Amino acid sequence: MIMELKIANKVPAVVDDLVKALDSKVIKALTEPARAQILKFLMLNGRSDISTIAENLPQDRSVISRHLNMLAEAGIVIAEKETRHRFYTINGAVFLNEFEVIVENIKKCMTECCPESL
Repeated sequence: MIMELKIANKVPAVVDDLVKALDSKVIKALTEPARAQILKFLMLNGRSDISTIAENLPQDRSVISRHLNMLAEAGIVIAEKETRHRFYTINGAVFLNEFEVIVENIKKCMTECCPESL
């Protein structure tokens, strides 16, 4: 269960932007260990179909399929259909861009909230 934080004062825009960046579909997708395993597998092995992924991970094929769909919905992976098979690859541009946005928002936030620590 995720607890809502109560904020006493108005939140600066840079903090709000950072919170939104950290609340993205990509970050949510990465917080599930099974999806992180799938991404690690794809990073190490490249383009793979679900059968190959399922042979190498402990989860059932149906669970892996569900996770791959969530990763594709978040834009982290690209699914390409060839005949009866669907192959998955990491969408490097989206993956990298998402983290660049987060890093940029962290820099802005730190400048605003705690410049003495920089």
